[in-house]
Amino acid sequence: MFIEQIIQTNNRRYLFMNEQFITEVLQRAMEYLNQEQCKCLNTDLRISLQKYKELEECCTDIMDIEKSYLQYLQLFLIRKKTEGKSDRTLEQYQLHLSKLLQKLNKPLDKITEDDLFLYLAWYRKTRKISNTYLDNMRLVFSSFFTWCNNKGYISKNPTVGLEPIKSEKKIKKPFSDEELERLRRVCTQERDIALIEFLYSTGVRASELVALNRNDIDFTGKTVVVFGKGSKEREVYLTATAALHLKDYLNNRGDDNEALFVCTRKPNKRLTVSGLERIVKKLGETAGVDHCHPHRFRRTMATNVLRKGAPLEEVKELLGHTKLDTTMIYCSISRDNVKYTHQRLMSA
Repeated sequence: MFIEQIIQTNNRRYLFMNEQFITEVLQRAMEYLNQEQCKCLNTDLRISLQKYKELEECCTDIMDIEKSYLQYLQLFLIRKKTEGKSDRTLEQYQLHLSKLLQKLNKPLDKITEDDLFLYLAWYRKTRKISNTYLDNMRLVFSSFFTWCNNKGYISKNPTVGLEPIKSEKKIKKPFSDEELERLRRVCTQERDIALIEFLYSTGVRASELVALNRNDIDFTGKTVVVFGKGSKEREVYLTATAALHLKDYLNNRGDDNEALFVCTRKPNKRLTVSGLERIVKKLGETAGVDHCHPHRFRRTMATNVLRKGAPLEEVKELLGHTKLDTTMIYCSISRDNVKYTHQRLMSA
């Protein structure tokens, strides 16, 4: 048993050193290589390292691998970054996993299913969060420990037995036509009307909008190229109304910032996601529209084009989704439409 433990420890150490070397190389290469090139480099490095028994770090200190859970976390985060995960997703991984590992304060291969279950129960009790939020935490833990298990850093995945946390499924409603019009009417600045028309017309995510520059807009074709999750590029489209308001806004700007949308106060910095959320929330409060946030425009666009007959596959492409199931989450069909369809099809 003792010999087996030594072999397992050495194997974990060997895998960790190789992974650490590959990660450090990829981290530096990301400064001048694109994502596809980094993936090719990753494959070549793994093939080359098979020729060597072990990598040794030039250091006189011996690192205790069993207690270096933060090292594993950094490797995991860097790997997810090379896979194209957004900065916001990486921040969530960092937040939840660092809190978990510091709270448990034990070697990774000693963490059990009960440890994770009790931590989730404790977190829900102390923070009074929703089941949906708690289940998202469970998914983060599952992603991390599954990765550690696949890499051979731990012999058993403690998240395998953690069941999904059920939550009440609430239908997230899109804006009604009246609510959209009320939002338009309370806009006192050209930037704000351009913002809400752009969000509704294109259905882009908040993070995608704030990353856009002026030269990303093709006013002739009324098209915009955005980079979504996983660094995936897609084309979205402007309505005549959205293009008109956006052109007026850009023509009347007095700054030289390349960003598409900026703050109104000098020095007119690029608008951030939190800044965008504040603007939309304030417009909603002024217009008397509840639950007003940027993502709701995305849902509204998807729902409205579906109602008017757009194929689900095309809506999936507009939203930049990989799976149709994800698209369905954003699209709600009104009871009026269901009633009308029933009467039309069932009439004698």
